[in-house]
Amino acid sequence: MSDPEGSQMYLPRKWPVGISLLTDESFASWFARIAWAHGATPSELYRIALPGARIGGVDLDRHACDDLIFNLSRDAGLPALTLEAATLRRWRGSVYDNDDGKTPIVWLPPAGRAYAKSSFGQQVCPSCLAEDPEPYYRTSWRLSFYSVCTRHRQIMVDRCPGCTHPLHPSNTVSGATLALCGFCGFDLRAIAAAKVPERDLAAQIRLLKVADGDWQPMGDYGPIHPVLFFRLFTLLYRLVSSDRHALPLRQLLMPPKSDVRAEAIPRIREIDRHPARVRHLLVNLASQMVQDWPRRFVDACDAVGLHRWLLVKEPKDVPFAYSDAVSRHLVRQMHHVGAEEVDTVSRHLSAAGQSPTYEALQGILGVKFHAARKLAAPVKAHKPYGTHRYWKLDGVSPTTRAAVKQAAHKAGENVGAWVDLALQSALKAQAKR
Repeated sequence: MSDPEGSQMYLPRKWPVGISLLTDESFASWFARIAWAHGATPSELYRIALPGARIGGVDLDRHACDDLIFNLSRDAGLPALTLEAATLRRWRGSVYDNDDGKTPIVWLPPAGRAYAKSSFGQQVCPSCLAEDPEPYYRTSWRLSFYSVCTRHRQIMVDRCPGCTHPLHPSNTVSGATLALCGFCGFDLRAIAAAKVPERDLAAQIRLLKVADGDWQPMGDYGPIHPVLFFRLFTLLYRLVSSDRHALPLRQLLMPPKSDVRAEAIPRIREIDRHPARVRHLLVNLASQMVQDWPRRFVDACDAVGLHRWLLVKEPKDVPFAYSDAVSRHLVRQMHHVGAEEVDTVSRHLSAAGQSPTYEALQGILGVKFHAARKLAAPVKAHKPYGTHRYWKLDGVSPTTRAAVKQAAHKAGENVGAWVDLALQSALKAQAKR
């Protein structure tokens, strides 16, 4: 999209075609558009704007260096500060405090081919791309908690359904459009994304305001700085996503009619490895505990047996509003359960005609005793199963296994969650016959 001569141009430019940044447009998106406007690929323009450099799989939104921004500002006629604000530096001082260029940034996952196996950091809304006179990517789409388009209420898409490649502006060919996959040409505007109720957007909208600089009220602790809030929010997110008490917390907090089953969410610490629909649910669950701080957080932790020694290892490493709430409200005298105590209670239960299972022992002892759990009687006999952390598709042919993994990858789901959804769908269809 070229501008009329002099329109929206802030500085004299050297290049013949002027391309302005669109509303909330990311730096990588703008860079691809200005490259195509001059008959070049993003890779070719990168070598021109930064002589001697190669773009490779560089995430331009994060790794656009000062020299590149200065040269583009001089040649394209846009202020350097405007270009810098389109990169992930926009959230420096709110979502994160420092970027050394190597360490992963929580809530801002990397994008591009080099990170395809572990992260799909670039998300898109198919409906936004369809409505744009010229399709472009938004900077907000790079945030992990931005899992639903606030305009269309659709779950974001983080990979091409045609070839499963990550979406990345630098990978597209000359003359292309950001509405098409740069690898297979699939039209991203044709994706039918799932919708969520409007009430489910409140948590995400609140997080966007904090990311833009709003201080978050935290009850008696007063408003806290955005960087501290996102550190605290990360702790809450990981409590419901990857902590060993994550499942009971999810079962406690989840709405009764959720499209995602609590048991189908794998315990993954890296936020960006969760598909968008799972991130959406977990962000909402974490947001529940932030409200009326710290009452809801304390009640939820107390209900599932989470206390100080499980929540805070080093108080100086976590925000004060979190460590102090834990120290004040979640302190419980530790009770070590030994083998003799378990044996005594087991004999008591057996004499009463009850099986000394873990649940029965816990009911009498009043505490959890994971270290001595093996001393309890099993609820029922189980056939041996794999001990690997990933779902193994036991008893299924290698061909079927490979097809299932490919289908789950294409859908942007973890294998176990994808199989769970597929089986539920098949069982519901069979029940209707």
